[in-house]
Amino acid sequence: MSLRFVAVPTRDGTVLRGIHHAPADPGPVVLVLTPYGADRYHADGRFFASRGYHFVSLDSRGRGDSDGEFRPFHDDAADGHDAVEWLAERAWSTGDVVTYGASYSGFVQWALAGTRPPALRALAPVASVCPGVDFPAVGGLTAAYAVRWLTFVRGRRLNSGPFGDRAYWREIHREHGDRPFRDLDVASVGERLPAFQEWLDHPAYDAYWASFAPAAPVTVPVLTITGQYDDDQLGALTHLDRHDAGHPGAPLPPDRHTASHLVMGPWDHPGTRSAARSFGGLEFTQDCVIDLPALHADWYDWVLGRGPCPDFLADRVTYFHIGGGWRHSPSLPEGPPARLDLPATTLRLDPDLVEDEPDGFREELTDTAFVHTAPAHAVTGRPRVVLTLSSDLPDFDLLVQLYLLPSGEDDATLLTETPFRARHHDLTHPVELTLTFVSRAVSPGDRFGLRLRAPHRWYETNHAARGEVRLGAGSYVSIPRAEG
Repeated sequence: MSLRFVAVPTRDGTVLRGIHHAPADPGPVVLVLTPYGADRYHADGRFFASRGYHFVSLDSRGRGDSDGEFRPFHDDAADGHDAVEWLAERAWSTGDVVTYGASYSGFVQWALAGTRPPALRALAPVASVCPGVDFPAVGGLTAAYAVRWLTFVRGRRLNSGPFGDRAYWREIHREHGDRPFRDLDVASVGERLPAFQEWLDHPAYDAYWASFAPAAPVTVPVLTITGQYDDDQLGALTHLDRHDAGHPGAPLPPDRHTASHLVMGPWDHPGTRSAARSFGGLEFTQDCVIDLPALHADWYDWVLGRGPCPDFLADRVTYFHIGGGWRHSPSLPEGPPARLDLPATTLRLDPDLVEDEPDGFREELTDTAFVHTAPAHAVTGRPRVVLTLSSDLPDFDLLVQLYLLPSGEDDATLLTETPFRARHHDLTHPVELTLTFVSRAVSPGDRFGLRLRAPHRWYETNHAARGEVRLGAGSYVSIPRAEG
């Protein structure tokens, strides 16, 4: 293997620069376009080169060594298209290009695939952001984390020190108090961040966000990877749902020319790259750990006709049932629903009592007030919550959380959650919310706990929400039962 530096021209003359890990012979190309530094993929580059792939990691426009200005989401589709076609024409390339990368780079893969570059053979988005769906806003609530992330990618270097200082961001969010959320960028880094201001003009999904979706249905094979605790599970599944909806007869069968595979691990966002078995106070069995780069390479080999389909991908969907290991299904499973009716109650909201963002997924039960608890059953699917709400408040936010309360333990385990802002819903009708996918076994005596509260400081604090919200009759949570 040899390491080279590469400069890739785009249609408007902007040059994208990065690193090329090259095997000795011509071969297909693995492309990643990233705002986080092309050098971060050095270990991946060495691995893929050992498998006969030319691995090219490029800095996004305006980041690292690449020319231009970084405007999140705006230029990635066109830049990615041009990079695919340029790489396919190199003498060391066989003319076949596949894509790689996670989070923002997962979004980039969907965006460029929607332009249908002729040389693109497959994409493998991991933990993909879906703009306007799961970042920078969820359920109409803009995340305070948006400023932190924009600080991370401001300028050309990666500002890892400030980004990783959770204590600093907690302090900023507390001190910002009841000042306008639009000023959070100035309070945090002393200047306006244009992208943050632009995003605040579009708190709900609209034509602005839709403009970043793939321009046309994706027609090449797709390997989607996400996790039950992945912050971007909603984005990853939204991309995949849209993809499948664009193909009559979806879901697509596992044919190498049209394959659409999904892997759903028990992981959090970083774990979708490392297959970590412990994070945020949770720990899983060793069998959840798989070699994700090797899975990618084996899947690329199959798509390109260089090898068999990986045994691990025995069906279109491979998911981890916590407490039961890996399972396979022709589609993302959704067990028969078990309805739990919620009692009428009054919720009291106070923006002065908003909690810090949590440190993990385990929480002491002593200070936790649940709207409802019920005996737990094994669950597989996406729980659904229907709420009949009324209030005299002009606006309010709620965070809907489903917990598992293990028998004999002092902690609750968060299973899934979603926030919403009332102004984006017609409260004369029940509010229907779909939570993220969860699959796990339970033990005798375990209980479910549903909690409704003001969102923590991960999101914008709603200062109009000081008062009562009434949860009325007809409210319920539907939790799909695991089968088998």
